[in-house]
Amino acid sequence: MKIKLINLKTSSDYEKNLKEVISILNKTSSFTLFPEVCLTGFDYGNWDEVNEFGKFAVNELSKIDKAFALTIIEDSKNYFYFFDNGVIHKRAKYNLFGYENRYFEIGNEPTVFEWNGLKVANLICFELRFIKYWEKFKGVDLILVPARWGKERIRHFKTLLKALSLSTQSQVIAVNSANESAYSCSFDAWGEGVESEIYEIETIIDFEKNKKIRKKLNIGIE
Repeated sequence: MKIKLINLKTSSDYEKNLKEVISILNKTSSFTLFPEVCLTGFDYGNWDEVNEFGKFAVNELSKIDKAFALTIIEDSKNYFYFFDNGVIHKRAKYNLFGYENRYFEIGNEPTVFEWNGLKVANLICFELRFIKYWEKFKGVDLILVPARWGKERIRHFKTLLKALSLSTQSQVIAVNSANESAYSCSFDAWGEGVESEIYEIETIIDFEKNKKIRKKLNIGIE
């Protein structure tokens, strides 16, 4: 499976950000992951506009016949959206961080969903720190982590992502906003893969390799 990871830097122009996302999607056939709140950022000073734009963006992105994921602010919740010719999965962030508690409503805990025969899970930024989800996600095919992780803690982000892949024996792909510290990665069940700080990378996931690793290092995952 081909994937593309985009270390997008969000501008104050919501329309411009959306056009950039759509332009990227129109040029690729790969599954694409974008950073957390990449269309608007955490623009608390224009909260009503942020939420209104979120509704517009979901409508526009639903028209695209491509598979991709990102988070969008809508109804004062930070929703993870997985699109593939429409919305396949939607979940609002459950574990809020810092100022998010003042503006956002709490969503639902992360769950597993299916797409094209794959078991898929997601963690939104700060949720990565809660290892109770790691146990729940053991053996899923793919874990997606869109984030806007603070640059002063970026080493934690990198360490946790590799540990997540090793602990769950799953493919973990993540993208962090360039507004903080541009970083993207794809780690397999062996903790190997690619890491990047450039604007975009494209790579391939070998799900069969992960199945072989689970058999070789049997930790009770079927």
